Amino acid sequence: TLTRIGEGHDDLVHAVPSVEELAEFFSQLEMVSLIGRGGMGVVYRARQKSLHRQVALKLLAPERAGDPMFARRFEREARSLAALNHPHIVGVHDFGEAGGYFYLLMEYVDGVNLRQLIQSRRLTPDEALGIILPVCDALQAAHDLGIVHRDVKPENLLIGRNGIVKIADFGIARMMDEPAVECIWQTMPDSPGGYSLAVGTPDYAAPEQRSSAPSDHRADIYSLGVVLYEMITGERPGVGVIIPPSRCAAVDMRIDDVLLQALQEDPDQRFRTVAEFRESVKLAGKEIGRKEPDRTPPVWWRDGRMLVAVVSAALVCAVTAVVLVMRASPARGGEFNRAGVSGEPVVEMESLDQAYRAFEENFTALQEARRIQVVGMPGGSAAPAAQAEVVAELETRDRQLRATIERMAGNGLPINR
Repeated sequence: TLTRIGEGHDDLVHAVPSVEELAEFFSQLEMVSLIGRGGMGVVYRARQKSLHRQVALKLLAPERAGDPMFARRFEREARSLAALNHPHIVGVHDFGEAGGYFYLLMEYVDGVNLRQLIQSRRLTPDEALGIILPVCDALQAAHDLGIVHRDVKPENLLIGRNGIVKIADFGIARMMDEPAVECIWQTMPDSPGGYSLAVGTPDYAAPEQRSSAPSDHRADIYSLGVVLYEMITGERPGVGVIIPPSRCAAVDMRIDDVLLQALQEDPDQRFRTVAEFRESVKLAGKEIGRKEPDRTPPVWWRDGRMLVAVVSAALVCAVTAVVLVMRASPARGGEFNRAGVSGEPVVEMESLDQAYRAFEENFTALQEARRIQVVGMPGGSAAPAAQAEVVAELETRDRQLRATIERMAGNGLPINR
């Protein structure tokens, strides 16, 4: 994570060594310039003389060089990065200690970070996918080695001038078979909002990280969900209540389902692996950009009396839509070998277009019902059992409609959309 030196922090300019001061400790390098600093390090651009290549030299922040906790953290970063070799992860060429500084000699990425990109303009949904998919590949490779990043955020996603995306700053990664790192809030003058989380940035950290509970690779999945949501909508998701991305961007409603699962409070309810998340994003992304965003404002609960009425109406609408369009069609191949809630067989519809419409209407109702489960009803008078029954009914319909669409699409029927 890099912050330009001197941006409102003149006192920090003199706290870091100059390129001239470092020259005597790094004779193998031609020091070029100071790039910036982050929560634990100072980064310089340099030229490696022997190989005639541009590199990035990262030092432990000088004012923390004597701090054993940060020294261990730096060494952990070095070990983690040294174990990684992936085209979408910033590579480490060397690490060690020189002149009283722990250092990493890393690949130099000539470009911008994702934060700078999304602040400069609104990304298209296709651009968001083009960024998130290679990031998923990189994180899965790290997870396969037992390494969790734990601080996935736009500042740590670098986009080179060649368009290649790379993950940077595994500085708070940990080997999963090592003891958990203690979660500490610290005041950091160079961090957004003035705070930094030792095991993750608050806006992107998973709930278990924020509460100091044990965490694993699924914390990275949560952070990926936040990043993708922000790229698509321009905003970060709220706590507890998530406005579906399809309400404010030209994305298919299936991306709503993917992000809702990635952003679950309970890690067990998220995707099991980044690879699963990637595949779901890729499948949902096939419909990205094919429709205009739904500008209809979501239904919010103003008082307790609205709860039953709204949920009931949503369920009735969804079930009615399913009943109207799901009728027997022997010419299309007959019945499915799946039973609905009522015990009646699920049958094919006359067109794939009808199936998609029914799916989207049911999915909207399912999202609203799930929100009620998360938020609850003001005054605490909600009926959890009734809410669970509504969600279960809609989830069953959702599975049936997905199976219907898969069967019909597999038969080569046209999509009339």
